[in-house]
Amino acid sequence: MNLHAIRQRSRGLVGLTTAVLAGSMLLTACGSSSGSPGASKTYTFALVLDDLTNPVELPLRKGAKDAAAKYGFTLKIVGPSPATAQQQISLMQDLQSQKVDGTVILPVDSAALVPAIDSMVGAGIPVATTELDAPDSKRSFFYFGGVTTIDQGKLSAQHVFNYYKAKGATGTINYVLTSCLPTVTGQQDRKKGFEDEVAAENVGSPFQLNQVGFYNTTTDPAKNFANTQNIYTAKGSQIQLEYAMCGPDTQNWGKVLKANNDHHILVAGFDWLPATLDLIEQGWVGWAQGSSVYSEGLVTFTKLYQHVAQGAALPSGSIHGSAIFAEQSNIQDIRKSPDVTAASG
Repeated sequence: MNLHAIRQRSRGLVGLTTAVLAGSMLLTACGSSSGSPGASKTYTFALVLDDLTNPVELPLRKGAKDAAAKYGFTLKIVGPSPATAQQQISLMQDLQSQKVDGTVILPVDSAALVPAIDSMVGAGIPVATTELDAPDSKRSFFYFGGVTTIDQGKLSAQHVFNYYKAKGATGTINYVLTSCLPTVTGQQDRKKGFEDEVAAENVGSPFQLNQVGFYNTTTDPAKNFANTQNIYTAKGSQIQLEYAMCGPDTQNWGKVLKANNDHHILVAGFDWLPATLDLIEQGWVGWAQGSSVYSEGLVTFTKLYQHVAQGAALPSGSIHGSAIFAEQSNIQDIRKSPDVTAASG
């Protein structure tokens, strides 16, 4: 089973291409520990990303950096290149040998990373997961700023049906799905949730959603845009709906429709890329489902630091936020979120 959702956010992402560090970034915070019991010791925590080229994770990084600044610990941000489980396992082994004080990981593969997580925990290093869980591991807790990936797909399908019901739709509505990382667990779950809910909602409905294609758009920004254009050229006249499961897909579908002055395709998307919010406001994207990626960095590292340095108990199990659809009615409130401002700056 391979990782999560890739969601993408663009600007300001440094071209991090080595398998070891997101620029081997050692982020030492300028703040103090505010008089905590462990203030005399310098603590080092690690954020193990699933992919180094995913701008959607900028808010997560910002949340982690803000926690480091608040508590005065050193933050290492690392990630695999290519984004494979084996590369991530190697990074976990390196961090364990460096004896970091705690780790937050976005596992590429929820099963393959179990031994590496368990080994780190066995060495006395607490581990938390975010974005995608590794429930069979000994991780302390899983924190996700939204709902489960299965539910993300289900909620998106429900939102689509509510939209067409309100418009009094009848007949067949053809749609395609796109994913920038179709082999990862989160994307597969999101797709399954959407398809299962479509099948359930189709029963007794005056209109029927009919899938006519599923495409890999890739995470590379230029290739993603080119692939989106090609899909539109091949299928645009045949479809009325696009379910974009990644941030870059959502944004690029909006761009392509805008370039072609085409309003006949509804884009039901994912992630709050700044450009995507513009496209929603302009009417080229119907909506984009999002969650608080920023809190995933802030909360997880706060909990780890408070445990290691201050003796607080770690949470256990899974902690979830909520899914929010950014659309024209609430777009200004969404723009004020740190999940948007962190990606914009």
